[in-house]
Amino acid sequence: MKLFSSLRERTSDRRGTILVLTAVLMVVLLGFVAMTVDVGFIELTRTQLQSAADASALSGAMELSGIEDPALVRTNARNAVIQTAAMHRAGDHASVIIDPVSDITFGKLVWNGASQNYKIQWGEDATPYNVIKVRAMRTTVAGSDNRLPLFFAPAIGSKNADVGAEAIATFQPRDIMVVLDFSGSMNDDSCFGAISKLGRSYIESNMQSMWTQLGSPVYGKLTVTPKYATLAGRAASGTIPHIDVTFKRSSVEVVSTLNLTSARLKFSNGATQTFSGLTGKLKILQGSGSNAGKDITSCWVTSGSNASLSSGNLGEQFDFTLANIKSALGLTKPYPYPGGSWDEYIQEVQKSSNNIKAAGYRDMFGYMTWMEYLQTRRYGASDTPDLWKTSEQPVGSMKDAVGLFTDYLVEMEAEDQVGLSIYTHTNATGAILEHGLSRNLSQIKSTTQQRQAGHYKSGTNISAGMKVGRDELIQKARPRASRLMVLMTDGEANEPGSAATAKAAVLTEANAAAAAKIKILTISLGAGADMSLMQQVADITGGEHFNVPGGSSISAVQDQLELVFRKIANSRTLKLISDQ
Repeated sequence: MKLFSSLRERTSDRRGTILVLTAVLMVVLLGFVAMTVDVGFIELTRTQLQSAADASALSGAMELSGIEDPALVRTNARNAVIQTAAMHRAGDHASVIIDPVSDITFGKLVWNGASQNYKIQWGEDATPYNVIKVRAMRTTVAGSDNRLPLFFAPAIGSKNADVGAEAIATFQPRDIMVVLDFSGSMNDDSCFGAISKLGRSYIESNMQSMWTQLGSPVYGKLTVTPKYATLAGRAASGTIPHIDVTFKRSSVEVVSTLNLTSARLKFSNGATQTFSGLTGKLKILQGSGSNAGKDITSCWVTSGSNASLSSGNLGEQFDFTLANIKSALGLTKPYPYPGGSWDEYIQEVQKSSNNIKAAGYRDMFGYMTWMEYLQTRRYGASDTPDLWKTSEQPVGSMKDAVGLFTDYLVEMEAEDQVGLSIYTHTNATGAILEHGLSRNLSQIKSTTQQRQAGHYKSGTNISAGMKVGRDELIQKARPRASRLMVLMTDGEANEPGSAATAKAAVLTEANAAAAAKIKILTISLGAGADMSLMQQVADITGGEHFNVPGGSSISAVQDQLELVFRKIANSRTLKLISDQ
């Protein structure tokens, strides 16, 4: 009995101890639960505030501009921040309240070339703004308690908690390689071949403008509007007249100071035809019968008493040789440029099949046909170094658009760097790095302006231009800067090798650019461009393709290019960053 009593006493003691221990542990456990709930609530609110700060900062950064009045920029950005924050919940509040003065700070992110890093200059004077800081706070401001109320902490004397988050957003600086097509076809829209597309009036007025842009030079007897060459005979003397013969290929116009009596024509096949019984002082002569439409090579004219001036008493002789035509045009002084010659120009105008003939100007000499000759035969800088000064098209519109692009980037002052690659080139690579990446955007504009269609070479080596741009971005792009390539062409890739090889090389380069995280924005200009290829390049790199269709007037082309380059200038990637 005593044994059983002892056991009951010990069991009762243990039960009492467990109850006490359980009570203590419950208090501790409840404390941990209370702490966990409050801490979790604080962290949830902090996360919500961070989300609000991030979204608000990005929203505010979208309103930053380097070309608008800073006061207007601040107003627009603050409104955007406040509106975005109000759409976010934070703890027990359905929206986040941002103080427009104390919680929003403006600044300017600047690249330091010496230290190779970015620094932020904070303050309203740090214009133009390209960075904004936003604070989302649950705290006491100006005596108003906006702190986060807690659930269990009041039991230990702490009713509220200060919670906050901060975010900084900016335009991500861009390193941009502009890769431009300066192939020979980039002057097609200012040549006679574009008459059917753009109209004779535009082409011819533009050619006249181009001559004026070259300084309105005067060469011999050339006039702006092309004319046939007139060979002048000997001076009148007594009964021997002065005779002018205008050569029109299959006909001649003969004008004498005395009445005409007879004439003989010689044709390219050696045949001749005599015209007797002529009257008057002006006659238009051409072959008839089997000689109809044949080219005339020589003409003898009898008028007054000049019959004895040639063998056979045929009168005064006129031979339509290259040398005589050049002399008739007064082109006796040296040709003005390193490449080409007056002989070559005359031969070009005399060809039986080209756009000069199609335009109706075969055998007609003047500054319009000379501008056609320069653009189709002597377009390169080594031949005609002044053509860059002219409004040859579409390269002229492209150059103007690039100029507006760089001007806009300068105005925005958003720390972009720009480089320039041109294809095709005479070097082994097929393209040239005209300028490496830098903030000196004026040099990009200047160099682009001083290049011309076919500047170095006539081909279209798109892949070479892409590779030069890609190499520069890989080697010189700044850390954290987004890598962008702007690629433009007016035709199909035809170098290196065959067209198929050239096209495959373009796609290979596009994949290499994608691997290097380079986005490519492509511009296909005109009906001759390979729009499908340009779209593929954009798709491979996550870029965008812009098409400026063929058949448009030059003013329309220029307007569209300006819109494209302005859109590129405005298309900036917003990014959240840490304070520097």
